[in-house]
Amino acid sequence: MWRLLLVFLLLPALAQGREEGYLVGRIVALAGEGESPLWDLAWVRVEGELVRAYLPTDGEGFREGQRVVLYHEGGRYYVTEPDRMPWLFTLLGLFALLALLLGRGKGVRGLLGTFLSLLVVVYFVVPRVAAGGNPLLYAFLGSLGVLLLTIYLVHGVNRKTTAALLGTLLSVGFVLLLALLFTRGMAFTGLASEEALLLRQWGGVDLVSLFLAGVVVGALGALTDVTVTQAAVVQALAHANPRFGLLDLYRRGMEVGYDHIGSLVNTLVLAYAAGSLPLFLLLTRDPTPLRFLLNTEPFAAEIVAMVLGSLGLLLAVPLTTLVAAWFLRGGRGGPGHHHPH
Repeated sequence: MWRLLLVFLLLPALAQGREEGYLVGRIVALAGEGESPLWDLAWVRVEGELVRAYLPTDGEGFREGQRVVLYHEGGRYYVTEPDRMPWLFTLLGLFALLALLLGRGKGVRGLLGTFLSLLVVVYFVVPRVAAGGNPLLYAFLGSLGVLLLTIYLVHGVNRKTTAALLGTLLSVGFVLLLALLFTRGMAFTGLASEEALLLRQWGGVDLVSLFLAGVVVGALGALTDVTVTQAAVVQALAHANPRFGLLDLYRRGMEVGYDHIGSLVNTLVLAYAAGSLPLFLLLTRDPTPLRFLLNTEPFAAEIVAMVLGSLGLLLAVPLTTLVAAWFLRGGRGGPGHHHPH
């Protein structure tokens, strides 16, 4: 969902760098083969005008009545792809509606926090990295802004949420240190994707730091979920028995934390694995021995990102439990001690 919303926020910025000529139309009729074997012909209605457009012959799925995106150049119209925006907006609307219906007040604050967090990434982190800034530095600063918005806006300002915030920041710090150590030890270049290859041509971006920044930002959502939930467990224990001290709260909180660790690590690993399915498919087609294929940077980078994200979750549970137990020991943070947002 983060990636989907990020696309919509980036559209205005991307549009500024494009040449004029992109239009949306609807296919009225398919007209058969064109002048080149690479193109078929179609009649498309664009802004009330019927125009002849070229369809790519390898673009299966075009049909009459379909909304499509065209590019107008030199008096010719080229159909580039289907217009997917109405479907994307419908899906986003469904997500927002369910969040509001099921989450009520917190659902509204959650949506607002997500939107503001994406603004931080798009309008603070991305421009500074694009201008040559250190991706790790701005990813960390952006993460701090995201955490303040998502945790305090959604859950209020109190001891529980402050413990969750500190636990998340400590976990992110450890992940960054480990990431720096292993990416240097493994001599990563950052050229593990097509996007990175394009960025190298443009120059001015530290691709290894960009990879590390992506690992941190990618794990933030799961980390926030872990830390807020774990801090809430400690708060419930402190309210149930105000006489519990630091060690009592930590031990009892970790009894729940162990179960939390097992389920969430599995969730994060599956999420990374799902995003890497094309790479895994290569394992079945590439004749290179597995040991050497996994040694290549694209595969190694995916494994590093997966393991570092999981390590962040593992560390987040005991760290947050310890911080929350310190804040809430001896009845601190009870009904008279916290101030909801």
